[in-house]
Amino acid sequence: MSSPTASSDPSGSAPAFPNRDDFFYRILFAGSFDALTLSENGVFVDANAPAQKIFGFTREELIGTSYLQCVAPELRATVTANIAAEREAVYETRLVRKDGSQFDAEIQGKTITLGNRKLRLTLLRDITAQRESAISLRDSRARLGLALGLAQLGQWQLEIDTATFTFDDDLLKLLGTSAEREGGHQMSAADYARRFIPPEEAALVTEEIGRAAAATDPHFTRQLEHQFIRADGSLGVMLVRFGIVQDAAGRTIRTYGVNQDITEQKVAEQRRVRLGEQLQQAQKMEALGTLAGGIAHDFNNILTGILGHLQLAMMDLGPDHPARTGIDEAAKAGRRARDLVARILAFSRHSQQERKPAALASVVDEVLQLLRASLPATIRINRTIDPDCPPVSCDPAQIHQVLMNLATNAAHAMREHGGVLTVELCRVSPDSAFRRRYPQVNAAHTVRLSVRDTGTGMDEAVLKRIFEPFYTTKATGEGSGLGLTMVYSIVEDHLGAIVVTSAPGAGTSFDLYFVPAAATAGVAPAAAPAARSALAPFGRGRHIMLVDDDGDVRAIGATILQRLDFRPMAFGDPGAALAAFERTPDLFSAVISDLTMPGMSGVELARAILAIRPELPLVLTSGNLNTDMAKYGVQHAIRKPFDLDELAGMLRQLLKEPAA
Repeated sequence: MSSPTASSDPSGSAPAFPNRDDFFYRILFAGSFDALTLSENGVFVDANAPAQKIFGFTREELIGTSYLQCVAPELRATVTANIAAEREAVYETRLVRKDGSQFDAEIQGKTITLGNRKLRLTLLRDITAQRESAISLRDSRARLGLALGLAQLGQWQLEIDTATFTFDDDLLKLLGTSAEREGGHQMSAADYARRFIPPEEAALVTEEIGRAAAATDPHFTRQLEHQFIRADGSLGVMLVRFGIVQDAAGRTIRTYGVNQDITEQKVAEQRRVRLGEQLQQAQKMEALGTLAGGIAHDFNNILTGILGHLQLAMMDLGPDHPARTGIDEAAKAGRRARDLVARILAFSRHSQQERKPAALASVVDEVLQLLRASLPATIRINRTIDPDCPPVSCDPAQIHQVLMNLATNAAHAMREHGGVLTVELCRVSPDSAFRRRYPQVNAAHTVRLSVRDTGTGMDEAVLKRIFEPFYTTKATGEGSGLGLTMVYSIVEDHLGAIVVTSAPGAGTSFDLYFVPAAATAGVAPAAAPAARSALAPFGRGRHIMLVDDDGDVRAIGATILQRLDFRPMAFGDPGAALAAFERTPDLFSAVISDLTMPGMSGVELARAILAIRPELPLVLTSGNLNTDMAKYGVQHAIRKPFDLDELAGMLRQLLKEPAA
C-alpha cells in the first residue's frame, strides 16, 4: 500500500480537528482503547493511536488519505455504499495494513454533523484472532460431534425439581429421533421413560435417578447399562455414565451425563461368548473322542477274546448240549457290546466314509415310512420337501441313521401328550446376521434338513450337553446317550453344521446344514466287505504270521488259525515280527496284523512287508478302520472283534480257496 498523500494544510500541521479545543471530545477520541478514525468525504482527517497500530501507519501518514486505500479492493464498493447510506449497524469487512497484509475487521460507523461539516466517525476492531478462534471452535465442535457420532455418544441433563430432560442432538439421534420431530431438545422424564425405556427396565432407571437425587457426595458418579427402545421400535443397549450438580445447601438440583449406544459391542461380546463356548465344546468333544477311542480300542481286544472263546466253545458242544443256551446268550451280549464300541469308535474316528451325491428327499421318505408304522396315533408327521433342493455328497446310510435318531428322540419327547413331528428339506441362504449368531454355519451351507417336534423341549443347561457322549435325560434302559453324539459326529464329518433351538414346553428344532454336492470334494472309497464262509479246515499246515500287542488277541487268534489247520507264528512286537519275516520271507502264506501297536503301526509293518513280497496276502485288524489304508498298499481289513467265519471267509478269499 502506498503512503498517504500529504496534507494540504499550508502550515504543515495536522488538519484542523473539529472543535479542536474541546478538551473532553479530544480526550475521548485520542484516549479511547478502541481504534477510531474520523473521515470527511472519504478522506481521513484523524486517527487515534489504536487505529494507527491496526493499520501500521502514523497519524500523519493516514490524515489526508482516502479510506478506500485501507479496504480490501473487492470490498471497497460495499464499504462505500455503507458510508453513503450513513449505515450505523456493525458489519464485518477486510482491511489492508501498511505492509499490504489483510485482516478481518468489525466496523461500526456513525455520521456526525459539526457546524456545516458531515464527518464519519468509525470504530474498528481487528477480529482476526476472534474469527480464527471461532473457526477453531467450530472445527472442534464438528470434530467432537463426529467423535460423539462415531462413538455413538449423546449428552443429557435432568432437572430434579421439574423432572425435565434436556438432550443434545447426538442423544436424540441415538434414540432415532430429532429436535425437529420432538419440537425441541426437552422432554419430561415420564415421557422419556414411556417412549424409550422398556417397562422391565424402567424401575432400574428410576432407582438410579432417585439414588442420584439423594446423594450427599458432590462427586457422586454412577454407571449402568439398560435396554432402550428406539423411535422405530427396535431394541438396543445403552451405557449411561452420569454425575450430579448440587446447590449451596448440598441439595442435588441436576443430574447430567453421557449415554453410549453399545448394542454392537454387546452383540460382538455375545458372539465371542458363543464362539468360546463352541470352542470349549469342540475341545471337550475332541478330548472325549480321544478318550473314548482309546478305551474302545482296549475293550475291543477284550471282546475279541471273549467272543472268540465263546464261538470255539459253541463248536465243541453238541447241538443239544444244555450249556449252548447260556453261551449263545453270552455271545449275543458280546455282540451288543461290540455294536456299542463301534458307535463309540465312529464318534472318535471322524473319518470320511464312502460318499456320493444323493437326494436327501429319498432318505427322508424312507425314514418316514419306517416311522409311520412305529409311532403312536397321537403323533402326526408333517413332511415338507422342496423338489428343487440340490443333492448332497453323503453316505445315505449315515444320514438315515441321523434322521432315525432325531426322529426317535422327537417321538420320545411327545410320547405323553402327542404332537407334530415335522421333517423339512429346503434350500436356504444363511445371511450374515444368522452366521454371526451361529458361527458354525457358513455361506456354503445352502441345504437345510430340519427335524422339529412340539414336545417337552429342553432348558439351556441340557442344550449345552446334548452332544456329550453318554449324557442322556432318558431313564435307565431307554438310551445310551450316544445317539446325538453320533449325529454330531456324522454331520461334522459331512462338513455340515447343526443349530439346535429349544425351550421347556416349546418343543425342539434340529436344523442340519449341508453343502450341495457340486461344492463338496470327493472322498476315498470304502474297502469291499469280506466274504463269509464255513469253518471247515483249509490251512493244510501253511504258516501265517499273527502280530498283535495284546496277549489275549494273540492267543485266541492262534487258536482259531490252528482250528483252521494253519501253523500260526504269533508276535507281540511288530519289530520282531518284521525281523523274522526278513529272515524267511517265503515261509509265510499270509500276515494278519493289528493296526494300532506301540513302536510300529500295522500300516508301517504292512508297507515294509509288502516292499519285500508285494503279492503276499496281508490283513489288518482294528476296531477303528480307516478307509485311507488303501493308499499304503493295504487292500484287506477286518474289523475287531471278528467272528470265526468272518476271519475264515477273509482267508479263503485271499488264499483263493474254494468255499467248503
